Amino acid sequence: MKFIITQIIGAIAYSLLAYSFFKEKKKQILFVQIFAYIGFTIHYMLLGAITGSICNILGFFTLILIYKFGDNEEKKKILILVLIPLLIAMTFLSYENIYSILPVFACLITFNSFLSKEENKIRLIGIISAICWLIYAIIYVSYSAIIFEVVTVFSVTVAYIENKKH
Repeated sequence: MKFIITQIIGAIAYSLLAYSFFKEKKKQILFVQIFAYIGFTIHYMLLGAITGSICNILGFFTLILIYKFGDNEEKKKILILVLIPLLIAMTFLSYENIYSILPVFACLITFNSFLSKEENKIRLIGIISAICWLIYAIIYVSYSAIIFEVVTVFSVTVAYIENKKH
């Protein structure tokens, strides 16, 4: 029963994330994503995937700060400078196995994408991040994450290829 509830929480979280992209304004997108990250954190905790939970907690706080700061570039840079050492420290404290490096790597490159203004670079980072999370989801048997990350890898790869032609 716990496994089914865990998968449902994951499905709700991924549904919220997908839904957020249909919002018109950045603040609305971020607001919905905050709730998605709460779901991701609970989902990975219930799966026993501690590193995944920690990465999502940091993602949650990152979204709150970006929601609050808006597009202030200086504050984003400071946020990244604080988050990267924090993430690395948390990785050492929560190291489970070799696979726990994958969500950390995904978070590190995603944090750096916040500073990029190149859309295709952001897409490429999205592909790499999704592949890392996909492998982690397979290891921890998160069916909702597996489905979502496969769709993400496919759709972002198509977008990357299409936009590379221009």
